[in-house]
Amino acid sequence: MNHPIAVMGLPLDSVTSEEAVKAIEGLILSGGTHQVATANLDFWLNSLSNPHLHRILAGCSLVIPDGMPLVWASKLLGTPLAERVTGVDLVPRLAELSAQKGYGIYLLGGRDGVADRAANLLAERYPGVRIVGTFAPFHGELAQMDHSKILNRINAAKPDILLVAFGNPKQEKWIWMHRKRLGVPVSIGVGASFDILVGDAKRAPRWIQRGGMEWLMRMLQEPGRLGPRYLRDFAALLQRLPLAVLADWAQREHRGPSMVTTAHDARLMHVYLHGKLTAETAPALQRAVNSAVANGQLVVAHLKTVRQIDAEGLGFLMGARRQLLDAGLSLSLAGMTWMQRFQFYAWCAMPLFDEWQSPRMQPETREAEAIPYLKLKVEKDALPSAQVRIRG
Repeated sequence: MNHPIAVMGLPLDSVTSEEAVKAIEGLILSGGTHQVATANLDFWLNSLSNPHLHRILAGCSLVIPDGMPLVWASKLLGTPLAERVTGVDLVPRLAELSAQKGYGIYLLGGRDGVADRAANLLAERYPGVRIVGTFAPFHGELAQMDHSKILNRINAAKPDILLVAFGNPKQEKWIWMHRKRLGVPVSIGVGASFDILVGDAKRAPRWIQRGGMEWLMRMLQEPGRLGPRYLRDFAALLQRLPLAVLADWAQREHRGPSMVTTAHDARLMHVYLHGKLTAETAPALQRAVNSAVANGQLVVAHLKTVRQIDAEGLGFLMGARRQLLDAGLSLSLAGMTWMQRFQFYAWCAMPLFDEWQSPRMQPETREAEAIPYLKLKVEKDALPSAQVRIRG
């Protein structure tokens, strides 16, 4: 069972570069339309001030960590991500996949001529790659763009993968706005990847990339544009990360069993979580969410008796929220303690769960009669306790 890890409010998927490509191919083959984000520290900070962007990122089918500070933060929070996977590394890998499997790729955005140059470069390096189109639309605000013209070009090309280089948050908002009309299996925001690919912006040497300092070389190349942005991003992280670590550390250790119980009617499922909300309880919670989706039920997750939440557990809640929203349903949280509220605030996750007003809670006595009953034994090396209550 794959689900994201919550890192400072972002649901990041812990994947290697190879696993990311396999996951994207899986999305193509699964049917429907999917959005993939390559999130870095600037995405995170933008999402803090823009709840709409935050919810777009939380609704993506795959969110890849394109930023070493986010990988470092995941380690401090006790759930390290596999590695950093950049958009500029992902584009050539997808071109290689296209050459092998025949998937069509469309390059959208970038400065005039850059997408064409990137397409030619990929065709030289990966013989057989299917670049089905390129287009660099007007560089203006979303409201000023000729959306119909762009959509018509893409619909005519019928790509399997759409790479959008508008920069964040514009590219994420544009994809989300048109995801249904696009009809493209997978759309990915890739930022400045085209410029770096063709050499207009230089990448750091491999040893600098491995050390997580590529951002420094980019800043030295464009100090006027990137200097203030990186300073702002790092200042925000240094302000919020200690609070997130403190919230995790402040939980009490829970050594008892953990379980999931449910009570439901035709339209609503109450899911009661007991003990730990971690990867260990995720399978039972996943069964409850799958049942709710199958039966078209809204879900209220009760956290009153939760004693420990870690980044994987919170990431699973984010994944459950996304699964329910995709099915036209919702996830509300109830029974949160002040300590849990503090933890969700410190982990920048509260805006994702305060969008719905919880339906009226049924009496607590129903908990004892909850059916069906799903129990999951937990090992004795439990973590600290945290109880949270999220409005709706």
